[in-house]
Amino acid sequence: MFITELEALLCSAIEQSASQEAMPNEVILYGAGSIGRECLLLLQSKGVVVRAVLDAKSPLKQLEGVQVLRPDDASFTAKEKVDLQVVITIFNAYISMNDIMDLIKAAGWSKVTGFLEFHRKNSASLGDKYWLTDPSFYKIQSSAWRDGATIWEDADSAKLYLDILKFRFTADYADAPLPHTDEQYFPATIPAWPKNLRFVDCGAYDGDTIELLGRRGYQVDALAAFEPDAANLAILSRKLTTIAPVAQPAALWPCGVYSSTAQLKFNSGQGSGSAISDSGDSVIQCISLDDALTGFRPNLIKMDIEGAEYAALLGGRKLIEGCRPGLAICLYHHPAHLWQIPNLVRSWKLDYRFYLRVHSNNGFELVMYAVPNQ
Repeated sequence: MFITELEALLCSAIEQSASQEAMPNEVILYGAGSIGRECLLLLQSKGVVVRAVLDAKSPLKQLEGVQVLRPDDASFTAKEKVDLQVVITIFNAYISMNDIMDLIKAAGWSKVTGFLEFHRKNSASLGDKYWLTDPSFYKIQSSAWRDGATIWEDADSAKLYLDILKFRFTADYADAPLPHTDEQYFPATIPAWPKNLRFVDCGAYDGDTIELLGRRGYQVDALAAFEPDAANLAILSRKLTTIAPVAQPAALWPCGVYSSTAQLKFNSGQGSGSAISDSGDSVIQCISLDDALTGFRPNLIKMDIEGAEYAALLGGRKLIEGCRPGLAICLYHHPAHLWQIPNLVRSWKLDYRFYLRVHSNNGFELVMYAVPNQ
């Protein structure tokens, strides 16, 4: 895949997004989760009749008054299964969309539209979702994402970067890069982190990454863990004394990590997806790493903070410049982070080698690994 080929795919994506092809008067949705509900309400607001919501696993009987059925439910005739459009309304890391497509078609449904394609036609109403956005955004950012293609140390990373862009431009799940088999944050196919870690865990959740350290043979000599969601932090606090590789000192910060020290709105209670948001249901204290960690001297920083990664790196620049720790930074929470974050760290000229790996389905759990040269 060459840059010129990607640009041709992008032009096609922009044309498709701008086309005015009308939705059918009646549709079927597949997926009874939060995305399904959002799409159902959107379609109803446009006068489209949602005949049913299909879902192979949902315990729901109805979604916003519309019946929820199994994909092989006998309520529909063979002709209806040929004529009615099925729109997949699932967008997450946990399910292979190719498997979902196969399941729907095996149940006799002929016309199936994926969520990426549906979002492309309705991006103004649905808004950005993680890395998903209107393709015209990539036209505006063309110079930056082209620069991002030049940063990667190994052929696997360089290919993955272009494959991710291709998947975003085609909106075809057949183009979705397969997850790497390496464990997230500690892949065996890049240079190893130091065995004795001074570890900063931004977005510590319930301690899942810290537990993984022990299984990979690392010793944590010092830990600073940041987790603003109270329920997650309580679990982490209870577990910490039983996690083998953690020595002292270990400090848990009930804070978000950001470019500055400030109080921001937060969507709490979403498990690993709790995030800073203008529409948040609570307010959390955020802090910059430069303000929080005077004298800590980390040799590894991980960030999975639901879209705040770029801001948090800005707030930790002095710490990173002073210590040159390894960096494991998620890139999938915002469309531009794929190139914006690597380009930012490269601009600091700290002699890092950059690697890219994807650890889940549909472009989720995409991580930049920055390894300092010795």
